[in-house]
Amino acid sequence: MHDKSLRTMVEVSLLVGAAVLLSFLKLPSAAYGGSVSLDMLPIFILAFRHGGKMGMLGGALLGVIKLLISPFIIHPIQLLLDYPVPFMVLGVAGFGILRKHRVLGVAVGSLLRYVTHVVAGVVFFAEYAPAGTPALVYSLGYNASYLIPEAVLVALVIVLLGRRKEIFEPQYT
Repeated sequence: MHDKSLRTMVEVSLLVGAAVLLSFLKLPSAAYGGSVSLDMLPIFILAFRHGGKMGMLGGALLGVIKLLISPFIIHPIQLLLDYPVPFMVLGVAGFGILRKHRVLGVAVGSLLRYVTHVVAGVVFFAEYAPAGTPALVYSLGYNASYLIPEAVLVALVIVLLGRRKEIFEPQYT
């Protein structure tokens, strides 16, 4: 095994582990599970350090671990849309221009996560919408209530960390 490959695997493991730990440090939860934390931060760092493929892998691993820790499953497609897929799409921040424009990368990755949760909400959780409220409107609002503050918080931390080049670029040869 290549020394660089081993280092990358170790970084993926450490950053996914950090994301899991950060998922436990959260602001008060929404009624049905949404909460604001910094769990997306290590996945974005992984994507910025090692590119989109590693970011997507790390995000998918985070989603699977979150599924194992606190599952809420009503359908196999809902499982995918609420666990591995929304965290996997965070990794797109490591592709192309998004990798260099990190706040844009956070915005795009967070938006894609938001879309997956909204779709799951409309298809699988429509019965939680208040009477007379369309499922789409409810899902858009519910998911925005925690994902927008989380994305803003993560983007702010990314900006604050931005001066530390070694955080976003591997230093080994």
